[in-house]
Amino acid sequence: MDGWIVWPGFVPGLVALAVSAAIALGGRVARRPVLAALAAAAGLLAGWWWTMGLVTASPRQLPERLPLLAAALLLLAALGGMAARRGRWVAPAAAGMGVLATGWWMGGAPRTVADALAALPALLGVAALAALLLRRPAAWSAPAAALALLAALVLARLPGPAVVLGVAAAGAALGALAGGQAGRGSPAAAMPLAAGMAALAALPVLARGAPADWLVAAAPASVLWAGALAGLLPFLRMPSPVSAGLAALGCLGGVWLLR
Repeated sequence: MDGWIVWPGFVPGLVALAVSAAIALGGRVARRPVLAALAAAAGLLAGWWWTMGLVTASPRQLPERLPLLAAALLLLAALGGMAARRGRWVAPAAAGMGVLATGWWMGGAPRTVADALAALPALLGVAALAALLLRRPAAWSAPAAALALLAALVLARLPGPAVVLGVAAAGAALGALAGGQAGRGSPAAAMPLAAGMAALAALPVLARGAPADWLVAAAPASVLWAGALAGLLPFLRMPSPVSAGLAALGCLGGVWLLR
C-alpha cells in the first residue's frame, strides 16, 4: 500500500466523524432536523479539506476536485433545506441540481458544447451514480455504502489519497448516525454525501479505467439497491442487511480478483 495509508491518513476520518457527530447531535438536541440532516455533508467537507489542504478553484488532479465539490454541495443542500417550506418540489430540485453539478464537475467542468459532448460519458455516468446513491432504505444505508466504498478502494490499490478520502467519507456517514431519525432528512440533505461518494467512487474509473475500477464504482450502489433487487425475485427473499452484505462481498471479491 502507498504512503497515504498510515496513522496520519486516518486523522481526516476522525475529523469527519467528530464534525458530523457534533452537528448531528446538536441538531437533534436543539430539535433542528435540517441541521442534523446536513451533518454528514459538513463532516465530509471537513475530512476532505483536511486531507487535501489548500484547494484552488481550478484543480489539476482529480482528487483535488473533491473538497470544492463538497463545499458547493453542502451550500446547495443548505439552501434547499431553508427553502423547502415554499414547496415540495424544492428538495427534489436541489438534489437533482447537485447530482447534475457533480457529473459536470467530475467530467472536467466543460464550458462549451463540444467539450460537453466529449465529456458526456463521464458526466452522465457520475450523475447517474450519484442519483442511485440517493436511496436510503434504512438508517444504516449510508454508512454501509461508505464502508463498502472504502473497502473497495483499499483493495483496488489506486495511487494517491483516494483511500484517505474514503476514510473521511465513512467517518462522516457514521457520525451522522448521532442525529437519529432527525438525520434522515430530505433528498436535498442526502444529496451531498451521495454525490460526494459518487465522485469518489468514480475516481478509479476516470483515472485508470481497469476492470476492477468499475466494480469499485459499483460497490456503494450495490449495498443500497441489493434489497430492492432481491425483492423482485421471490426465491431471493432475505433481510435487507443480508442482501446488502452479499452484494458488497460480491463487488469486493471481484475487485480483489481483477486488480
